[in-house]
Amino acid sequence: MKFQIKYFAAVLAAVSLFVSCNNDDDSAIVEGTHGDAELFFDNGVAGDALIIGNTYTNSNGESLTINRFNYIISNVVLIREDGTEYIYPKEESYFVINHADELQTVHLEGVAAGDYKKIRFGIGVDQQRYLQGETAQQSFWDLAAANDLTWTWSTGYRFINFEGAFTSTAGTEAKPFQVHQGSNTATDNYREVTLDLPTTARVRENEQPSIHIKTDINVLLDGDTKILLQNNLNGAGTAAAIMGGQNLIDIAANSLKMFTVDHVHNGAGSHHE
Repeated sequence: MKFQIKYFAAVLAAVSLFVSCNNDDDSAIVEGTHGDAELFFDNGVAGDALIIGNTYTNSNGESLTINRFNYIISNVVLIREDGTEYIYPKEESYFVINHADELQTVHLEGVAAGDYKKIRFGIGVDQQRYLQGETAQQSFWDLAAANDLTWTWSTGYRFINFEGAFTSTAGTEAKPFQVHQGSNTATDNYREVTLDLPTTARVRENEQPSIHIKTDINVLLDGDTKILLQNNLNGAGTAAAIMGGQNLIDIAANSLKMFTVDHVHNGAGSHHE
């Protein structure tokens, strides 16, 4: 009996050592290899899940019924603990997030194997890319247009398209609103944000990390700078639109605090489909 116990203990130890070694091998970075990664954008409003058609009240005393929330993510960079960077190829680094159509996952292919501790990305389309001209970016322009993220070519992209209806303390009648954030001839409103990852994102040939990013729409109008839709009503007082001026600059600044990383999934396969 003692012999059997010792035998099984030895076998268990050997199996544990084998599994441990295999796990270590799986986690090892093999130079020159690549894998995939994904970013999942979980849209919400001040801690609540975003549900199209629902109404949310902000600290400005305005209640917003949200009908559309689309935006552009670009120029993705993954940053290792030592500060070195993997820059995703620029020509492929422009993505549309469309909440209503459940376009919330960005797939990154052929990422250099590594352990990544931070991520950086742009909100919108940078001037360098835009100035390459329409032909150079026709494919993405068409995608953006199909998701209501363009004006005319001469006026460019909408980086954020945020629409719905609102009521304020000034009255109970709901009025439509539009917040179309983008660059214009007066200002470059493209912004970049860098986020710490709470857990290392491991990119391997057989591991695909999923970085779960929470997006808080509320901060666009109710962030460090408070912007009242009531103050942006048209002359007839029937609708509010923000598409330029100082408000757009303030919204661009507010948007830098719109994103936080909630958690990171490591392992094989897609975690958000």
